[in-house]
Amino acid sequence: MSQGTGRKSAGAGPKAYAKLNVLIVEDSAYMANMLRSILSGLGVKKIVGVRTCEDALGALLINSIDIAIVDDLEPPLDGLAAVRSVRMAEQSKLSEIPVIYMTTRREQGSIIEARDAGVTEILSKPFSAQQLIDRIDTVLMRPRALVRSADFTGPDRRRRRDDGAPVKRRESDRRG
Repeated sequence: MSQGTGRKSAGAGPKAYAKLNVLIVEDSAYMANMLRSILSGLGVKKIVGVRTCEDALGALLINSIDIAIVDDLEPPLDGLAAVRSVRMAEQSKLSEIPVIYMTTRREQGSIIEARDAGVTEILSKPFSAQQLIDRIDTVLMRPRALVRSADFTGPDRRRRRDDGAPVKRRESDRRG
């Protein structure tokens, strides 16, 4: 069951998870081990873990990565710097990697900053294993096209329904 929706979600399934190559960019050993445990429990076979933005970029160049899970990390090269670097990469295989961004910052400005950096999904800490699984399933089952413009590179910000139609925003979402 999806949390809070009251409807069943089949999820991507064990075969899809087993084919994934996941990069974890997390400076806390405890959190990295927890993520690795959740992913292993899903059946993910290849999990690459790094602690810094610099190591993340190197890992992306030498590994075939399907999803990156990036923590907000500590400056000077924080998690959003890593996301921006990935999105600006000349190699399309790097710039198109879905990024699940983990953060403790829940203020609207922080969420907008993450979106504008090019994250695919945001996962607020603390989170449950099911919330992580839901983000992975969204990335796998409802991929978004990459948009490139002069001032933005990242996933299309518009959500789409299963039939491909755009999701109508609520009136309260349109206000400034």
